[in-house]
Amino acid sequence: MTLFCKKKNSQLGFYPILQEIDLSPVQKRILEERYLSLITETNRRTYRISILYNVSHTIVTVGSIIVPALLSIQYTDTSSIVSTDTRATNYEIYWATWVISLLVTICNGLLTLFKIDKKYLYLHTNLEHLISEGWQYAELSGRYSGFYTPKMKPTHHNQFIFFCHTIEKIRMRQVEDEYNRLHETNHHTSDIKNNIIPPTPQNPQGNQKTAKQLLEEAALEKEEEGIDGSSSGSTDEQKPTRQVSVSINV
Repeated sequence: MTLFCKKKNSQLGFYPILQEIDLSPVQKRILEERYLSLITETNRRTYRISILYNVSHTIVTVGSIIVPALLSIQYTDTSSIVSTDTRATNYEIYWATWVISLLVTICNGLLTLFKIDKKYLYLHTNLEHLISEGWQYAELSGRYSGFYTPKMKPTHHNQFIFFCHTIEKIRMRQVEDEYNRLHETNHHTSDIKNNIIPPTPQNPQGNQKTAKQLLEEAALEKEEEGIDGSSSGSTDEQKPTRQVSVSINV
């Protein structure tokens, strides 16, 4: 519960700051509907997966210690005559050991089946990443301190598009990692990654090229065409002389 309250307070602390940021009403609405709702959803999932992770690992760890202990004391009475109370105690210990072993096996199987360990680590990392990006944008620090616009003074208005693109990239990576890497066993995730993350001129993905690269390639093609044209012209001029020389020799 402490972890949940901490993350919730972090989200609520960003909301009043959002109201003071110099943005248009539409941009503020976009941040509320997309960014804050994404933090709320990730926060809720992180809280639930934390409960499953802690409870399951506690049962597996404690049960793995208790089961051998119960098995060791189940047949401690070595006398030939076993009383009724001893038999009843052994019977209770037997069923207690069976129940604990079953719980340990079930919890271990659920941890492996649903990959709770990986989701626990990934969701916590993703939540911290989202919160960090929001505070960097509010403070105009890090990548929003003029990294994308070196010739302009960084403001919340001109850094808004970069912040939205970063949030969408984080979301797309979450979808890819959760529904592809955690569930697929093949090795074709690199092709999916190049297609699922939307490219932009500032951050091209995969085989996407920037406008500058396209202009450079076009200039090189023009230069090659000019060279080919001049070489073809020179060969055409030399052809009659070759024909004349051949005819004279004949």
